[in-house]
Amino acid sequence: MRVSTKASGTGAAPKMGAGVPPATAGPVGQAVPTDALSVSSGAQFIAVAREHLAAIPDVRTDKVEALRAQLDSDTYNPDGEAVADGLVREHSPQHNQG
Repeated sequence: MRVSTKASGTGAAPKMGAGVPPATAGPVGQAVPTDALSVSSGAQFIAVAREHLAAIPDVRTDKVEALRAQLDSDTYNPDGEAVADGLVREHSPQHNQG
């Protein structure tokens, strides 16, 4: 194997920026940004909605505490048939279609 000090050939360092257009020149040491980003109004709406949803707690502590107090005081007496009907409605194919 022969090592050469020429700038071309095998083992030569690639030219920096080869095939890349030069950046727009700005003040010395600074490049002027040329990239832009455009976000649709739908995407902006989704981003805002996600922020608002992130602020909502996963557990509604006020409801949990009210039920816990009822359970502790033995005053929580749900209607078994109403609970069963609700479960059937929630898991029925008609409820899940639309």
